[in-house]
Amino acid sequence: MKKLFTLLLCLTLCAAPFTAAAPAFAEEAEHKTFTSGDFNYALLDDGTAEVTKYKGKAETLAIPDILDGHPVTSIGNGAFSRCENLTSVTIPDSITLIGTNPFVTCDNLTVIKVSPDHPALAVIDSVLFSKSDKRLICCPCALTVVSYSIPQGIKSIGNRAFINCNSLTSVTIPDSVTSICDHAFALCNSLTSVNVPDSVTSVGNSAFSGCGSLTSITISNNVTSIGEYTFSNCDSLISVTIPDSVTSIGDYAFAMCDNLTSVTIPDSVTSIGGRAFADCDSLKSITIPDSVTSIGGGAFALCNRLTSVTISNSVTSIGEHTFGMCGRLTSVTIPDGVTSIGNEAFARCGSLTAITIPDSVTSIGTKAFYKCDNLTLTVGRDSYAKKFCSENGVNYTYADANDWLNN
Repeated sequence: MKKLFTLLLCLTLCAAPFTAAAPAFAEEAEHKTFTSGDFNYALLDDGTAEVTKYKGKAETLAIPDILDGHPVTSIGNGAFSRCENLTSVTIPDSITLIGTNPFVTCDNLTVIKVSPDHPALAVIDSVLFSKSDKRLICCPCALTVVSYSIPQGIKSIGNRAFINCNSLTSVTIPDSVTSICDHAFALCNSLTSVNVPDSVTSVGNSAFSGCGSLTSITISNNVTSIGEYTFSNCDSLISVTIPDSVTSIGDYAFAMCDNLTSVTIPDSVTSIGGRAFADCDSLKSITIPDSVTSIGGGAFALCNRLTSVTISNSVTSIGEHTFGMCGRLTSVTIPDGVTSIGNEAFARCGSLTAITIPDSVTSIGTKAFYKCDNLTLTVGRDSYAKKFCSENGVNYTYADANDWLNN
């Protein structure tokens, strides 16, 4: 299952739709695409051309500044993706706009050239930058650089900027950077540590997904949310301290972090996304603070070493599969405020022997406790939970069932 997830993650990160914090590019629904030689291009509203796809197999390529008489002014998102033969590319002065890294999965690209007088772009130490928004666009993934320091003054690390840079072991992010965009360091398999400075206020989805050697991460005190898949499949990550500024943890944020043993969730967090910590094999215990009001489905599913969970008093529902297949889970405290327990919420938790279901619960999924063969629920005499147990063959008892022994 892990290998399948890893493969799907790689395919997703490399093939997912390209988005970036940059001006909008031509869309096929609005701009007809034309072909000129090995290039597909779209005509923009001002009559200039945007390269949308390069289909050639050149090793050394100079992007033309004119296509069919139209000045080439922009490069579309992912326009040169999967050009496996490409080792060197020259970008003409006519190009004024590049959004998401257009050279994703150019596995042999080492050289990007622009003129020193280029009005919109700059190359520093083989890395491509946008001058207007001071954004790092692309670090060629075939570079053998081990340690890289982003120049002071850069404000953002662009979408997929370092994706699949397998030689990179460390990166220094200056305090001028305020945002790390989606997939920025995804699949950097040799990256071991990252310090996100306090200047950073946003870290995008999948920003560090699949960084298998990442052992530690310091998150800026000004980051307010941890996005979807941000640290998923970081196999070597041992511990994470989430700063008090964070209010939400996204879907799959830490999923499949096999060696993650400790997570501190601060009181500032109000929501934990679906499968946020799923399949974290080494996670043994978790305390969900009272600030948390929602826990997504499967948030802690397949955490095979998880033994105890204390759920926030503010949580009103436990979603589907939330603790499913946590085979060593022996202790769960469900607070009085919970009104619903989703389908398969505790399915296949074979070590669970006792859970008290508060009278506030009015909805329980049919298979909420599926294959919990050793479990006896403690329920109220006139509660919904008692009716559920009776109708679904679940063992139950009452809190005062043995009081007669003391009389």
